[in-house]
Order: sequence, then structure tokens, then C-alpha cells
Amino acid sequence: MFSKNRNETLDLVRGLSAVAVMASHLRGFLIDDFGKLAAPGVSAKLFYFATGLGHQAVMIFFVLSGFFVGGGVCKALQTARFGWLNYALARLIRLWMALLPALLLTLACDLAGRHFAPEIYNGALRHLFCSGPAPGENSFTPGTFFGNLIFLQTIQVPCFGSNGPLWSLANEFWYYVLFPLAACGCVYSSRAHRNLPVVLGMWTAFGLIAWLLPTGLVCNGLIWLMGVGVWWVSTRPAVLRVTSHPVYFALTGAFFLGCLVATKTQSVLGHDFVLGTAFAFWLCSLLTPRLKDRLLGRIGIVLSEISYTLYVVHFPIQFLIASTFLKGHRLSFGVNGICWFAFYFILCLGASALMWFLFERRTDGVRQRANRFSARQMGKGTPAHEKAAVQSVP
Repeated sequence: MFSKNRNETLDLVRGLSAVAVMASHLRGFLIDDFGKLAAPGVSAKLFYFATGLGHQAVMIFFVLSGFFVGGGVCKALQTARFGWLNYALARLIRLWMALLPALLLTLACDLAGRHFAPEIYNGALRHLFCSGPAPGENSFTPGTFFGNLIFLQTIQVPCFGSNGPLWSLANEFWYYVLFPLAACGCVYSSRAHRNLPVVLGMWTAFGLIAWLLPTGLVCNGLIWLMGVGVWWVSTRPAVLRVTSHPVYFALTGAFFLGCLVATKTQSVLGHDFVLGTAFAFWLCSLLTPRLKDRLLGRIGIVLSEISYTLYVVHFPIQFLIASTFLKGHRLSFGVNGICWFAFYFILCLGASALMWFLFERRTDGVRQRANRFSARQMGKGTPAHEKAAVQSVP
């Protein structure tokens, strides 16, 4: 967990992004809207701004995912070590180790909530919460459960139960599928002794999947690709010398902050693509570790480790609290409201850390066992040249 090779700055950014999503939803459940404040001061404006960046944090996640996952694919292709079987196992195990427990937790929370507040779980406060079940939406069926498990939410089925934030996992999964298809297609096409049927198969699969997916999902993949561009920068020492300069860090950081502020206005600078671009440019300056504070680095690592679990489990917990204990009533901004916000904030963090400890932290072990099992199965009667073709680039 505390590897010396980790970039603690990127860990902190990823961890804080997950916290921003959770805090944004919690404030929506617990505290009155900003428009209800008679004369908001600086502290109120800062609080509402800091707890209103949930969607923006998801765009940051997309860029980071492109950097880590897309960059990993590119590196594996460069070194002729990319294998579809190992890649598929790694991605699916990584996603399912937190998603399956999150779906079961959603089921448990929603069953309890439907018993004590059935009207809210049928969408009565959708206009207030801006997420969760919509009126008349049948999102609590076995088909929806398994549809979410295979990442068809927002494509063929709604998000399961009250867990609206699961929408972004469908984006992530299909980017994991589309990018290596395109990357392998490009690599195989450029080879002197290319296998034409394989190349055509790659591009046909890519085109068919992209055509079947929602247009918005595919277009947002451009934001994910910006992270791949950041990975390319990380492999160019000459470019890194520029991006690691303090002036570059300050200028791109100011531009990114300006775009964050612009998301609260009608300015074009607040568009998702502009925000993703601004973050990608700033992210290039974070490739050289800057954190000097050991405690802050540890906090960043811990938050990063639980960030995925935090993202997929926080909403049904908050929805249950808001529906059964608060009954949809929200508190005014003030000392009392902030104290309750802090209490539920810590509660959600603790619950997420517990879920991570029980499930997601075992991901590497499960992945290693799956790889050993697949290797044993491939070794039974499989010619050596066929095993090599599966495990590496043909």
C-alpha cells in the first residue's frame, strides 16, 4: 500500500476527487441550497463551492483513469507484453471487487429505506435530491442488478436502486474496452507482417461497440483520452522538463482553478471538455512528485486506496439517512448544520473504509489467483506458440 514508487501527489488528487463527490451529495441531502441564504458570507460561499464539485470531480477521475489505465495499455503494447486475457481479468476483478459489494449494500439500504420511507424511494424527492430513483422508474429488479454488474446502466438499464453515481462506471468500463481495441488496431496495422483478419476484427469490434453505445458516453471518452496524452508526456523527458517548471505549474493550476469557478457560470470555460483539458495540462506538472509533507502524503495514499469504494458505496448510505432519519428535511447553513455535516461526513468515510477493508483491498490477491488459474488452464494441451499469442502482442 505504501510503496515508495507511488506518486503521492496523484494519490492525493484522486482521493480528494472521491471525497468531493461524496461531500457534494452529502451537502445536497443535508444542507439547504445556496439560494435560500439571505446574505451569504465568504465562509458560506467557500463551503458551497467546495461541496459543489461532484460532477467536476468525475471529469477529473476520467482523466486520471486515462492516464493510469490507458497509459498502462500503451506501455504494455510498447514492450510487447499486452495480453487480452490478463488485461480483461485485471480490469474486471478491479471493478467487481468493489462494485458487487456496493450493489449488495445498495440492496440492503434500499430494502430498509423502502420499508420506512416508501414514497421517497419511489422518487417523491427526486427534485430535491437530484439523484436516486426517479418517479415510476423500475430500478430495483434482478435484471437491473445484473445489468449494472455488466456495466449496462444508462445504456440498457437504469442505475440500480438509489445508487445514481454508478452511471460513470458504465463510461469507465466501455472506455476500457474501446481504447485497447483502437490501440491494438493501430499497432497491428503498422506492422510490416500484419495479420489483416486480426486488424479488421479489431476495428470492426471498435466501430460496432462505439455505434451501439450512447453518443454522450462515447464523446466523453475524449476527456478520458486526455489522460492518455498525459501519459505520453510522462515518457518524454524533454517535455517533462518544461511541465515540471514552477511557472508551468502555477499557470496551468490557475487556469484549472479558473475553469472550476467557471463551471458555476454559463461560461464556455466551464464546459466538461474545457475542464478536462485544463486538468490534463495541470496534471502534467504533477508527474514530478511535489509533496514534501509525509503526513499529507500518507493521507493522500489512504484516500486514494479507498477512493473507488467510497465512490460506489456512499450514496445509498446517505440516501437511507436522508430518507428515514431526516425525512427529506434539510438544515440551514450554520454551526449546527456544519456539525451534522461533519458527523455524517466522517460516518461515510468510516463505512467506506470498512467496505474497502473487507473487499477491495483483496483485489491484488484475487487477481493473482485468477492469473495463476488461467495460466494453468492455458498450459493444458495448448501449444507454446498459442500461449504466447494470447499472453503478448502477436
